[in-house]
Amino acid sequence: MFEGERAFGATFAPEQIGWLDFETRSETSLKLAGPYRYACDASAIVLAYAIGDEPARTAWKYSGLAWADLPDELKAHQARVEAGQAVWAAWNAGFDRAIWNYAVSGSRIMEPHHIIDVMAQGAAAGLPPDLMKASRICGREDERKLETGRKLMELFCLPGAAGDPRRQSAQWRQFLLYALRDIDAMRAVFRCTRQLPLAEWKEYWAMESINSRGIGIDLSMVAQAASLAEQDRERANRDVFALTRGEVETVNQVRAMVGWLRSQIPDETGVKILTRRQEEVSDDGTICRPAKHSLTRPRVERLLAYCQDVLDDVETGTDTLKRMLRVQRLLQIRLYGGSRTPAKFNKMAQQHVDGVLYGQYVFNGAGQTGRASSRGVQIHNLARDVLSYEHDAIEHLLNGANYDTFARLGDDTPVSRKLSLLIRPSFVPRPGNVFVWSDWSQIEARILPWLAGAEERLEIFRQVDADPSLPDLYTRTAATLSHVDVKDVTKAMRQRGKVAELALGFGGSVYSLQTMAASYGLHLTDAEASATVTQWRAANPWCVRYWEALWEAILRALERPRQFQPVGRVGYVYLPDYLYGTLLCVLPSGRCLAYRRLKEENVAVLDDDDEPTGEYERQWRFSRGIGRVKFWPGMAAENIVQAVAADCLRGTLRRLEDERHDVRLHTHDEILLEAPDQVAEPVAIALREAMQRGFAWSAGLPLKSAETISPYYTKIMD
Repeated sequence: MFEGERAFGATFAPEQIGWLDFETRSETSLKLAGPYRYACDASAIVLAYAIGDEPARTAWKYSGLAWADLPDELKAHQARVEAGQAVWAAWNAGFDRAIWNYAVSGSRIMEPHHIIDVMAQGAAAGLPPDLMKASRICGREDERKLETGRKLMELFCLPGAAGDPRRQSAQWRQFLLYALRDIDAMRAVFRCTRQLPLAEWKEYWAMESINSRGIGIDLSMVAQAASLAEQDRERANRDVFALTRGEVETVNQVRAMVGWLRSQIPDETGVKILTRRQEEVSDDGTICRPAKHSLTRPRVERLLAYCQDVLDDVETGTDTLKRMLRVQRLLQIRLYGGSRTPAKFNKMAQQHVDGVLYGQYVFNGAGQTGRASSRGVQIHNLARDVLSYEHDAIEHLLNGANYDTFARLGDDTPVSRKLSLLIRPSFVPRPGNVFVWSDWSQIEARILPWLAGAEERLEIFRQVDADPSLPDLYTRTAATLSHVDVKDVTKAMRQRGKVAELALGFGGSVYSLQTMAASYGLHLTDAEASATVTQWRAANPWCVRYWEALWEAILRALERPRQFQPVGRVGYVYLPDYLYGTLLCVLPSGRCLAYRRLKEENVAVLDDDDEPTGEYERQWRFSRGIGRVKFWPGMAAENIVQAVAADCLRGTLRRLEDERHDVRLHTHDEILLEAPDQVAEPVAIALREAMQRGFAWSAGLPLKSAETISPYYTKIMD
């Protein structure tokens, strides 16, 4: 179906692939330090390897391998790799490449394009990121107990390891066999999954180049922020105790906190948000099943939006005002004081190498869509909100402000929230350089109608792109929902339109809308949310029809194995012999999404305590990782939209790498470069062109981006 770099097949012949897996020893924790910082401190004590289909072997030296210790056949394969005639393969290959480059003294440099990651190929097939679990799914039985492996790692590898191959020779021989198993397991996964085409490996190499380049951080700012975050964790518990007069002692005492909130919230609307399960009463008035409440992040955000609604209407000086201010403060402490986000500063301090964070991305980390995932500092999860006094806050951190001074700065925003909003500005370029970044405008909202062929919706984007003074999609949606002319849409109305567009395009209903609204500080009652869902679907029949068309194509594909079923710009084909039966969704780019072992099955209905009710319902489900996941039309739509957005990002990153731009960071809709200050403007122009150029497969998709130049990473200018 696709040719050239997008063609599926034997991208690499068996004899072209060298397999490798390192075992290392260090007093540094890999979990805390991350792969690059760990590699700087570690010794490579064992290298398990194989060339092509040859038996796996080991090279080892407990004091630490050097290039001179490696076998000639391995060095010969590296020479072929450097000549572009072969590749290496590993599981979670970024780690092994870091060990090769940093922990094997005198080694030749392994570049990103010298190695492929079997984990990324397995993720594309819906396999778990754990090698042993993935290989078992592929039919390979693992003879060795995991507990044995853990004990051997503790003996020879982990911090505090006291093993010695000379004294524990039997355990060492067992450890070498343990190392060899990963080579066989990798080959099993690689052979039973479809090889990724060359185009996808080039996208992988582009992302690994960004991992190797890293991003600079302001170490002084990070150190002070980490110190304040630690103090704030301690103070949050004291504040909770004082605020509730001892009824709640810590920020994590959910049951006590729920009880206190229920006593303070003035009406049932707020209590209902807390309620996960309503109380059930028998005919004689006996409580046969008590109510159950929850304080998950979405519920806390909804409660905060509700609080603001109440506070906007309540009279000054009343008891209700005082109570609701206490409720609001407690919820803020729960949301921000209980958040682990400020702890990212401590993670930065632990993982940097000479002021640079490396290896922050996992290619195909979200295997169901092909999106990258973020590890370490979790750059994908940075807050987009800003402090209006961001510059002052940064200066206070750099000048070593104490906790009380920092708490009083600006407004009454909790310290933990202030720190969360300063994670992004802690990323800085090298001296003399600036950051240049660009983000796509409403990319998912554009992709959905493009996939569905809804030209009328796409025309809105084209018109606004050409003339930004025209009302945008959110304003037009708000006008429809509020039954007013577009010129009469207020800022609050537009926010409602934006929330509806973000929440409802993938089949979401009342709960999805309320949760999305709360994340924007907007409270919607059940009646308001239900009306909005009904109105939005009535105004967007093209979208509802597309969900239905996707599902019909999926069912046809399952009924007619190996026959491609097109629907809009994508299509589905069911392969009964691939991984016990797998539905593939073929994207416009030629990349495939995999739904492994998709079938209809009886599923136990659970109550609000996740206990079986004794009832069953029919669901379509597929295997993702090691679990089973419900599949439905909204998920099908969401998956392909996010996957196409991922293809835009992956292709653009590769384009920028090919053009030798200095890419440092990326999120799902944004790419950040570093450039000398004097050439920032032309770099911004080049970045805009790369972001908006599109691809051969994306004809007709209107892409729009906005570029920013700054001496550090910030959203204050957006």
